[in-house]
Amino acid sequence: MRASRRTAFSALTWVGAFFLFFVTFPCRGLAQRELIIVSPHWEGIQYEFTRAFENHHRTRTGETVRLRWRDLGGTSQIEKAINSLFEINPQSAGIDIFFGGGIDPFESQKARGQLAPFQLPKEVLDALPKEVGGFPIVDEDFMFYGSALSSFGILENLRVVKIMGLPPVKVWDDLCDPRLFSWVSSTDLRKSGAAHMIYEIILQAYGWERGWAVIYQSSGNVRQFEQSSSGPTKQVSLGEAAYAMAIDINGMTQQAFLGIENVRFSIPEGVSVINPDGIAILRGAPNRDLAEAFVTFVMSREGQGLWMTPTGAPGGAERFGISRMGVLPELYENDLTGLLVPANPFKAEFTFTYDTALGSRRWSLVNSLMGQTIIDVHPHLVRAWRAIIDLPEADRAPFVARFGEPFISEAESVELAAIWGRDKLRAGQLSNQWMQAAVARFRTLEREARLAAAGRVASP
Repeated sequence: MRASRRTAFSALTWVGAFFLFFVTFPCRGLAQRELIIVSPHWEGIQYEFTRAFENHHRTRTGETVRLRWRDLGGTSQIEKAINSLFEINPQSAGIDIFFGGGIDPFESQKARGQLAPFQLPKEVLDALPKEVGGFPIVDEDFMFYGSALSSFGILENLRVVKIMGLPPVKVWDDLCDPRLFSWVSSTDLRKSGAAHMIYEIILQAYGWERGWAVIYQSSGNVRQFEQSSSGPTKQVSLGEAAYAMAIDINGMTQQAFLGIENVRFSIPEGVSVINPDGIAILRGAPNRDLAEAFVTFVMSREGQGLWMTPTGAPGGAERFGISRMGVLPELYENDLTGLLVPANPFKAEFTFTYDTALGSRRWSLVNSLMGQTIIDVHPHLVRAWRAIIDLPEADRAPFVARFGEPFISEAESVELAAIWGRDKLRAGQLSNQWMQAAVARFRTLEREARLAAAGRVASP
């Protein structure tokens, strides 16, 4: 039975991969050339960079080109699709550009040998910093570049907080407060690279043991895990959640639309980072010359200004204000009040250094661990957390400690991360064991907490 299931799953995986292969390759009968891009970027970014690059390329070369953005889901889903396509055809995935989604996926694609080196023209390259906050802007092998800067924080609906008498939230562990039960919104990190970065930041900023405690307790307050990175901020804007864990672009978009007096996006001081969003040419890109031209445009002053300049201003967006921090220091040299992001990331102080290599190595492992012990068993987790926080505060501590214990040690995570992507059988077996252990833990805690509340047993 297990063998037949594995065979069926494998067949479905190949069918899906073949489907992606055919829908991803451009049609050859078109009169104009096309540049094929995969990206988790939202519609506004896609529209503005399409318009600007097509105009730029036509002015510079006289050639009319078309940008085609393939919707393959969030960053994690895009990576899986790219990997599947290269398994079918190691020479080319039929895609030119991978654009957006942080830096870790680009480190991973580089390690797989699925990116193509491209050194920018000297005048563009010389204007770029090599790194910011410990993150690379220019990969040492020119395999990818940081195209824009992002940070991660918390969007708060100030009106809901006031009406419901909820506490203000400044840092990640404030989201563990029992008073926030059902008022927090987050995203399934397996569907969103931005959500994954938030949880990896928590693990690195607080350390493995304390980081998982923060993740489990805050997840007890999450009303539901959304399927897209923009979902939580939309929930906050509608008043269905009071707090959202979010990337800055989603938070600042809602803040700009609704007004800072109604919703506020803040970056947790000392426990967040500024992270570049990557761009790279994939190995075997069908339109290599166009891909090089697009990467050059994005990294040039013209492309960088598009991230920050207000709608309607010279060099700015036409329809959508993007509200992203560019990577050119010269953009921050003059008065910033007219820009969409009036803060200079190159003058920011970073109290902890994010380990990019570590985050990249354990990306899939953390996804599986959180997916199996939190997201896929969320109803069990929430019931246990509800039972615990219903106890008198003086009686909660031993239950809370057990609730937030990681299911593997940091030493075990190092060992497993090294083999996670290669030994799929063991990874699947361990994932199932973690899920079973999580359900058992949460059921036990719920039962014991309710018995303790009823006074029938002493607290453990």
